[in-house]
Order: sequence, then structure tokens, then C-alpha cells
Amino acid sequence: MSVNYRSLPSLQTLKCFEAAARLGSFSLAAEELCITHSAISHQIRSLEESIGQALFQRVGNRMVPTLAGTTLSVETRRALDYLSQAYSVANIAATAERDTLVFATQFAIMEHFLLPRLPQMRDVLGDSALHCQSVADLVEQCSDEVEVALFYGTGESPGMITEKVADEEVFPVCSPRFLEANPKLSLKTLSNHSLLLHSRVTWNLWLERAHLPIEYPADAYLFDDIALTIRGALAGHGIAMVRSQLVRDYIADGRLVRLFDLAVPGVFGYHLAWKTEQTRLRRSSLRDWIFHALAE
Repeated sequence: MSVNYRSLPSLQTLKCFEAAARLGSFSLAAEELCITHSAISHQIRSLEESIGQALFQRVGNRMVPTLAGTTLSVETRRALDYLSQAYSVANIAATAERDTLVFATQFAIMEHFLLPRLPQMRDVLGDSALHCQSVADLVEQCSDEVEVALFYGTGESPGMITEKVADEEVFPVCSPRFLEANPKLSLKTLSNHSLLLHSRVTWNLWLERAHLPIEYPADAYLFDDIALTIRGALAGHGIAMVRSQLVRDYIADGRLVRLFDLAVPGVFGYHLAWKTEQTRLRRSSLRDWIFHALAE
């Protein structure tokens, strides 16, 4: 279906209207946009004529939007903000002279490990811009434009050079609220409680080490990304089997509680992937920082 934009007011008209509605003054809007008061009045008048109703009313020394004007100003501001952001992003992408690192990682690593440490990561990159791409949990393949990636998996990333940077261990956690609501929670009663399951990572090894039968409650939740199981645990919906690197901040600040003091090795490990050997050498400071961050 085609969309006819010819009936829309000009961008200049929309800017004049938004400024006048926000500032409550044609004079202040004219000053902000560096045009005359009469130009603002003309733009507002033409807009009112095109939609067939008044958009402002004078109240004392102020020009106050009518109900229609208030509604329209909110949507106009939202549209102008969206356009401004879109053009800013396009401008950044077009600035070829600035060095940009295209970095990929799994969503869970980005949300639960890297985002809290993003300022430190930016400091390591110096003047380089950072473009982050996310991939699904346990996926180790990324787009051709990616220079550096951090994955939890086997270390087999097609077309890239990989090196292992850390092992992992897994254990169950829940929120303090869930633990308070289930004071009789124990190894023996574990199967009576809501579990937050990952569709591709089972509890089996942990249950074996705990000398428990491998069985899951009928009301267990099943997710396809560990990021979601962690979110479920934080929200108090049940017990999640998690990777230690992804929850250590939450355990440290008390948002999650580690249960039963039993951990098992993770099936996989964390790997850095590099587009070329030259990239690995050029981004050696990032490599060193990731090693250190995972080892803390």
C-alpha cells in the first residue's frame, strides 16, 4: 500500500509548531529557530487552516495549545525526535574517517556482563567508536563486518580466529523474594518448585552431582536464551541454572541468591574471535581487558 506524504505540512512548519507549543510563545519560538515572529505566525496560521481548527489560544501573555494542539504537538515532537535520531545515526555511519570497532557477542553476555562494564570498555577503545551486534545464545557465527566477537560456546566461529579466554561453572540461583516465599526450599523439595529452564542447556549434570533424580516439575518455564532465565530469576519467578559470569554482579549486590553451594563445570567456555591476526594485535588492549574482566 502506497503512502501519500504530499498532504503533510512542511518540515519547517512542523518545527515552528513544535517550538511554539513547547515554549508557549511565538516570540520565543522565533528566537529559537532564528526567524521572525511573523514567520512563526504565518506557519501556525497555515497549519490551522490546513487542519480546519485552532491550535493555540491566548492566555495572558502566553500562547497555550488547545486540546487539539496539545495532542498534535506530542506526536509532532515524537516524529521530529525520531527523524533527528535517524539522521544522527546515519551521519555517524557515514563518518568513515573515525575508527569504528564492530563487536559482536551473545545477548546474554551483553546484557548481564558487558553492559555494566561498558564505560570501562569504551575507555579501553580510546577514540574508536563502538558498534555492538548481538546474536542468540550459543550461536558463534556473526556477520562479515564484525572484527571482534566474544562468545560462550565451542570456540568454532566460521571465518574467524578464536582463542579461549575463560572457563565457566553453573549453579542454581533465585531471588531473595522467591527464597522468602519458599522457606522450606531444599535439595529434597527442589522438584516441587518452579524451575526456569534453558531449552539447550539442561540441569542434568548438576542434578547427578547433587544425587537427585533427573526430573523436572510440570510447571517449569522453558526459555531459549539464558538471558531470559536470569531475567525470570530476578523477577522472582523461580530457580534458574545460570552461568557464574553472568550473575556475579547480581549475587554481589544481593539481587540473586546462590543455592546449595554446589557448582558444576560449564559445558562450554568463553572465546574471543578475531577477524584477522592483525585485528588481534591492533585490539590487544581490548583483549587484555576482557581477559582481566572475566578473571575478576
